[in-house]
Amino acid sequence: GFQLRIQTLGGFQVWQGDTVIPTNGWRRKTARQLFQLLLTYRRTPLDRDQICEALWPEADPGTAQQNFKIALNALYQVLEPARDPGADSAYILREGSSYVMRPHADLWLDADQFLSDVKAARGQPEALQCALALYQGEYLPDARYETWAAGERERLAAMFLESADKLVERLVEQARYGEAIDLCQRILSQDNCWERAYRQLMSVSYTHLTLPTS
Repeated sequence: GFQLRIQTLGGFQVWQGDTVIPTNGWRRKTARQLFQLLLTYRRTPLDRDQICEALWPEADPGTAQQNFKIALNALYQVLEPARDPGADSAYILREGSSYVMRPHADLWLDADQFLSDVKAARGQPEALQCALALYQGEYLPDARYETWAAGERERLAAMFLESADKLVERLVEQARYGEAIDLCQRILSQDNCWERAYRQLMSVSYTHLTLPTS
């Protein structure tokens, strides 16, 4: 009966329609983590054992399986409080012992929108700026030390940095030096080892400062 809107970039937040799920509304921390894991592997079915290994790597198999059952039931209750027990979930597809986000579910995810908008922008400055505005920061910062989130975090960060680098070049070509400087600084706030941003920042700052004023 409602769309899920999910922020994963720069923070984690979920809205059911216009209503946000508060931090204490997840019933269990493990329900929140399970949802984040399923979102991270949203197109790849995960077996129950894979999920247990990712979320409870040090637990014995019996304990991990019980933890999973409790977390999954809590997640269902949070996402679909009106769902009948035993009914199919509108968001999570179960196939045997595997679980995955249901294809074509009524769900909006900022990470997917960001990737789609970057590709659709085709290097056009205005469209690329709008796409990059979706990247509010690293993917799932509260799961920064979870190995299962690392690959997606690196993929999205690389897409942002490469796209932002291209946009700086376009902005410089159009003599939009102030915007180029701001974007270089934003790149360096995400990756302070991005050497091209340092070089571009120094070059553009010098050009910007030496331009004649009217």
